[in-house]
Parts: sequence; C-alpha cells; structure tokens
Amino acid sequence: MMKRHYEKVIVGCCFAFIFVNIGLASTAFSVHQPYLVAMEGIGDTGGSLVLSARTFTSFVAMLVVDRYYALLDARRGVFVACLCTAAGFAIYSTATSLPQFIGGAIALGIGYGFGGLVAMTMLVNRWFASGIGSAMGVATMGSGVASIVMPLVVVRVIEASSLSAAFLVEAAVALVVGLAAVLLLRNRPSDMGMEAYAGPAGKTRKRARHELRPCPRSDQALLLVAMLLLGAYCCGGVTYLSVLATSSGFEPVFAASLVALAGVALTAAKFATGELFDHLGTPLASAIVFALGAIGFSLCCFAGTGSTAVMLAAAVLVGVGLSLGSVGISVWSLDTADPSATTRQVKNFQVAYALGGFLANTLPGIVKD
Repeated sequence: MMKRHYEKVIVGCCFAFIFVNIGLASTAFSVHQPYLVAMEGIGDTGGSLVLSARTFTSFVAMLVVDRYYALLDARRGVFVACLCTAAGFAIYSTATSLPQFIGGAIALGIGYGFGGLVAMTMLVNRWFASGIGSAMGVATMGSGVASIVMPLVVVRVIEASSLSAAFLVEAAVALVVGLAAVLLLRNRPSDMGMEAYAGPAGKTRKRARHELRPCPRSDQALLLVAMLLLGAYCCGGVTYLSVLATSSGFEPVFAASLVALAGVALTAAKFATGELFDHLGTPLASAIVFALGAIGFSLCCFAGTGSTAVMLAAAVLVGVGLSLGSVGISVWSLDTADPSATTRQVKNFQVAYALGGFLANTLPGIVKD
C-alpha cells in the first residue's frame, strides 16, 4: 500500500526539508534575534551581519544549485543540505563570538540555497503527472508551519534551559529530517518500478489541459524581470506590515497580530493556490491570486483611517498574495521551461526572485524617510 502511494511519502519528505531548510533557517529564525543581539560582542550590527551572511550565502548557492543536483541528484543533495542546516545550528549552539555566528550563518545559507524550493520542484515534477500544484502547495506549507510552531518551541526551550539548548534542538530536528530524506526519498518513480502519479482513472485534474508550452527564448528575459519584481513584492511585505500599523497609530500588540494573521493566511493559501493552479490552469489562477494580493496591499494605503477591519482584511489578502512567491514560482518554472532544462529554469527564477527581494528590502525605509 505504501509503495502504491509513494508519491505521498515524497510530498511528506518535501514538506519536512522545506520546514527545516527554509522554515528553521529563515522564516522562524526571527524569534532568536532579540536573544542574539543581546549577547556581548554581537549587538544590532552583529545581528544584521549574521542575517546578511546567511542571505548572501544562500544567494550564491542558488547560482550553482542546478550543477549541485546534476552532481548529487535529489536524494543525496537534500541529505547534504539538511546536514549543512544541522551543522549551522550546532555551530550556533557553541558560538560565543561574532565570527563563529557568521560561520553558522554560512552553513545555514548553504542548506537554504541547496535544500529548498529547487529540490522540491524537481521531485514533485518527477513524481506527479497531474495534481502538481496541489502537491507543491502542501510541500511549501512546511516553512509556514515552522513559522507558527517553532517560535513557541524555541522560546519555551530558552526559558527552561538556554539559547544554546534551543539551537541544539533545531540541529537535531534538521539531522533527523536529513536522515529521513536519505532513507525515504527516491529520485524518480522508476527507481521503485513505478510511474508518476496521474490521479484516479477518469479523474485527472484539469491542469493537464491548461499547461503552457515552453516559453520562447525571446521572452525569458521578461520572465526573469517578472520574478525580480515578484521578489520585491513578496520579500519583506509581511515584515513592513507591522511597521505600517504602528506608525499609523495602532497598538504594537495589534501590529504583531497582523503579522501572525498574514503568516497563517499565507500558510493556508499555499495549499489553496496549488489547488487553483490544478483546477483553473496557470494563467487564470495566477491572475486571481495576484488580484487578491493587490487588493490587500491597496487596503494598506488606508491604514491611516484607523480601521481595524481594513487592516485585518489587508493582512489576510496580503498573506494570500504572497503565496505566489513559493507555489507560483515553482509552477511557472515548470510551465515555461524546456523539459530538458527544468532545474535550470527553477534556479533562474529563484535567483531573480531572491535578487528582487534583496534590492527592495531597503526601499520602504528610504521612501518613508
């Protein structure tokens, strides 16, 4: 029975390594920041340098991720990436100086760059002939679940023991997921004498009739510009939501709740967006989710009215729109790539997206000032 439905095991593994390599390393890491900057010799500047080291390293790793998986393939590649994440947290647990924390950040950046959406997209594309969007939606929920669950766990461990103990717990989780990946992941269905999942007979999802043809080379540059702008749209959007709320006169507690609400909406929207891609096709589903996100950001313009209802609606819709930064990129890369170069297309999209986020993260403060 397990072998017959092994594609579900693959999605479960993808969820787990997204939880570890993106969720623990990035999405949920902000809970450590106050404790980190309070350490002697670190401070706010050191905390920023640690985050910058991880971000820069992950960006560099993304530049060569297609060659990485051509060398190791998915099973071993994900395992090594999880080991890097585990090593990063282990280094953090023993670190007492800024250079040591930067060393841990570099290891986490490698795990993030090599063990994230590129690996997930590659595996889902191999194991699913239909229902690809839904599978990606479930897999990418891993980082969202980490952002909801891990801050609570980390704070309790820190209060009961220490920051070092919390880092060790996260290192252990990453190690367990890495071992599970090498034991359970299979690079292709043919490795188990199977074929890609095509759904129940007569119930193949509509997505098969909506798939796009490979995008002409003349349009590839335009697609990369689109990914660059999407990175600017998605990266930091939720973070600046709290700044907008407090600067508009809302209480800090309410501002924090907006961020949490947007995070929950984003997590749920990843699955819903995948379903839309499967049932409505890529163009229409993309337009709907883009429109909802645009409405959410438009509502943010009315923060000055002091309306609680407007800000709550904005947080939910912004969270929904941000789901395109994970599920959308993965689906678009498959729909527009030459079948022989899907990994390279996913990499190019991810690099452009990350660059857009990096360039745009400084703009809100500059514009406000």
